[in-house]
Amino acid sequence: MEAGSLYAALHRKTQKVLTMPASYEPKRPAMDACPIEHVVGLVGGKWKARALYLLSVRPFAFAALRRALGAVSQQVLSTQLKAMLRDGLVSTVISDDEAATLYVATPKGCDLVKVLMPVAEWGTAELRSLGEDWQPPLAPLSPAPPSVS
Repeated sequence: MEAGSLYAALHRKTQKVLTMPASYEPKRPAMDACPIEHVVGLVGGKWKARALYLLSVRPFAFAALRRALGAVSQQVLSTQLKAMLRDGLVSTVISDDEAATLYVATPKGCDLVKVLMPVAEWGTAELRSLGEDWQPPLAPLSPAPPSVS
């Protein structure tokens, strides 16, 4: 088979695969809202739960939060903070010396962290049973953050 006819045959096959009938309906029906799935959606993204936990303890500038989290990329952290800002879990404040924008958990975010703490305790026990030794991320953090006005 010539290269041109092979391309044409593959192209025809692709067209058939990509073409859907106009009356397509998803196989899974729409589901009612689920409170557990809602909460998982709020904190289920990369680094969100850890970042929210840290921000519930104290305010952080972006760079300091990134250092505290470790291996998170700037783009991922920025995306997750924007999502948490949108969802009302985090807000921004200006430091007293107006040198930095700080991120801090809102009352809603702090309430969510309180609800998640029993889950964290269960997860810690589960990790230990699997041979992992997890410690909360706040021990090595210093110096103290700038004061918030």
